Amino acid sequence: MKSICIVIPIYDDWESVQRLLIDLGVVGHEHGLRYRILLVDDSSNAPPPEHWTGLEESTIDSLRVVRLGCNLGHQRAIAVGLVISRKDSAPCSGIIVMDGDGEDRPVEVSRLVAASAANPGCVICARRARRSEPLLFRAFYHAYKILFGQLTGVRIDFGNFCLIPPGILRPIVSQAGLWNHLAATLTRSRVPLIKINTIRGERYAGQSKMNFISLIVHGLSAISVYADAALVRLIVAATVLASCTVAAILVTVGVRSFTDRAIPGWASGVVGTLSVILFQAVFIPATGVLTVLSLRTLRTVVPVIDAEHFVESIRSFYSRGDDQ
Repeated sequence: MKSICIVIPIYDDWESVQRLLIDLGVVGHEHGLRYRILLVDDSSNAPPPEHWTGLEESTIDSLRVVRLGCNLGHQRAIAVGLVISRKDSAPCSGIIVMDGDGEDRPVEVSRLVAASAANPGCVICARRARRSEPLLFRAFYHAYKILFGQLTGVRIDFGNFCLIPPGILRPIVSQAGLWNHLAATLTRSRVPLIKINTIRGERYAGQSKMNFISLIVHGLSAISVYADAALVRLIVAATVLASCTVAAILVTVGVRSFTDRAIPGWASGVVGTLSVILFQAVFIPATGVLTVLSLRTLRTVVPVIDAEHFVESIRSFYSRGDDQ
């Protein structure tokens, strides 16, 4: 049997994650998988349940809950979980990151493991081939992907659901970008990626904690991983805009000075408007450059070094062979 470590960020979704563990056990029996579960409690308001049913009959070998000292958010909870899982001395075939609400289907875990066996040394990413979100959400998500691609030159068509081989976990948790966005960090890390199509599952219980503001912040976090690349593209676009604006000003002045076709007052109004555009095309990118350069002199959070500072406690709820 293959041993898999699964990192699951949790915020007040204990009912869903209990059902997820039961379904993971079923998949484990069917495909010969054993699990070490690491739940990252992102400072939930409700405590984890004291008793977890069905673990003895499942293929789950251990269950630990990492309690964070403050609410860090979904992505940073994942970063902490990956760092803690790396310190687990027991060998495993891979580290899987998945949500605990059921939208990442347990049945897909076996497909990730199979793809990893066929592509050793590659990160296996689950790409949702079929989505079930509302039309408005999908429209905004599509617009976000276009914006991200234009700003960074990179396409991200997968989320957090992935399998990371133990041998390449260190370079991933050593990147500051992991603190903000896992998927963007994987694409920037240049580790080999294999994508497989999956279907979005249905939530087990409750409502998603994601709202419109959270989705915007999530998208901006992905762009922040490519802040330097996005800035360069903005500078190029601003340079083109400034050049066109200068050309338009010269044409306007030429029409006003050397022809009799100018409407009285027209040239001054057009030149004034174009001057404002030119100022913005120069000032905004310059401000961005100075901001990015100043941030490069500051110490950033590196998960492999700093993640454990945010851990309040690590509690073992189940370990096969222990008396429960």
